[in-house]
Amino acid sequence: MANPTRQIALYGKGGIGKSTLASNISVALAQDGLKVMQIGCSPKSDSVTYLNGGKPLEKTVLDMTREKGMGEAAVMECVAQGYHGIFLVEAGGPEPAEGCAGRGTAVALELLKQHRVPEQMGADFIIYDVIGDVVCGGFAQPIRAGFAEEVYMVSSGELMSLYSCNNICLAISELSRRGAKVAVAGLIDNMRGVEKEEELLEEFASRIGVPVVSHIPRSRHVQEAESRGETVLQAFPESDLAFSYRELGRRILEGMPRSVPNPLELQEIMDILREYQALD
Repeated sequence: MANPTRQIALYGKGGIGKSTLASNISVALAQDGLKVMQIGCSPKSDSVTYLNGGKPLEKTVLDMTREKGMGEAAVMECVAQGYHGIFLVEAGGPEPAEGCAGRGTAVALELLKQHRVPEQMGADFIIYDVIGDVVCGGFAQPIRAGFAEEVYMVSSGELMSLYSCNNICLAISELSRRGAKVAVAGLIDNMRGVEKEEELLEEFASRIGVPVVSHIPRSRHVQEAESRGETVLQAFPESDLAFSYRELGRRILEGMPRSVPNPLELQEIMDILREYQALD
């Protein structure tokens, strides 16, 4: 009997680098022989661009359903195949000034589930790249509806990034209280080079009760690779950054113990920042 598809979700503040992380994790897993599907859950539809030669997908799930309806054939047309055979999907968003982007994501994911798209592709892994605004129920859909029981939060040592990460903790703890089978496997520190960043993130993670899975160093290789329309693992496979992505992929593949996080008060976050960054 085939192993069940593992479904993980990356959550974090907009602009924190989730899509770059997701794409390099997808490549790392695919290079280890796994069939991977990456699903972008942002109305910007830019999650899988660098797995697709630097070009956005021509068809998103919501675009196709508006054009051809919600049948299986229309949804399957939205699945592309990119670098190293990785399956690529973008949920898409509503027409400008019409509808809720989060609700659109929820509809797209339900259609992918209804038509058993990952199963038809034989995916071993699904990676959901999710915008960090979990205040909206639609963006919480990957965890609320049981699509992804395994969450990795992405943060840096900056206030708004930590604040967003803490809001995700709040959402997960509330959803868990309501009976959802969801927990956090770890925190990924996508470093921005702020003062004592590793120590700060370790302290924050210990306070919320989840481990730091990886400290990803800041590197010019990200921008250089993406200027070529590639991931770091494609463009700079022997770099230290590529090594960090491979190690992160291996840790995810091996599996991390999961727990429901303990969200902090804003004052606690500020206290951590003051301790490590000497804020006034």
